[in-house]
Amino acid sequence: MEMMRQDAWTEEEDMLLAETVLSFVREGGTQLRAFEEVGKKLSRTAAACGFRWNAYVRKKYEQELELAKQQRKKKKEPHPPERDMTLQDVISFLQTLQQRGEGQQEIERLREQVWTLQKEKEALEKQLQAVQQEYQAVMHILERARQLSV
Repeated sequence: MEMMRQDAWTEEEDMLLAETVLSFVREGGTQLRAFEEVGKKLSRTAAACGFRWNAYVRKKYEQELELAKQQRKKKKEPHPPERDMTLQDVISFLQTLQQRGEGQQEIERLREQVWTLQKEKEALEKQLQAVQQEYQAVMHILERARQLSV
């Protein structure tokens, strides 16, 4: 059976416990999982870490814990897919913003971004076409070389 520590907690261990718990909460993990991870690092049981958190450390980090919970909530909120939007989706979004009278600067910024993305798309399509033509030329050369070797 593995021997677990039973000595007093240091300030550094309390900080590690707090940072780990807050990180897990922010990222949507559980406090229990955080206690298990800290326990492994400090050679303490998850129960000891949980007791220390609830009895002492949590009180020192109430504001940070609330902020971590808010950040977790923001991460869980659904966001529209960024890459699956069509140009028509973007136009509709901009028109909706304009109808509400919100963010004229934001609308202009997004229009510029759409224009930039269209130019990037055109450039990538040209590059793709060039690569495809080069590929066809290489395949033609390889086919001729195969025929000559036969």
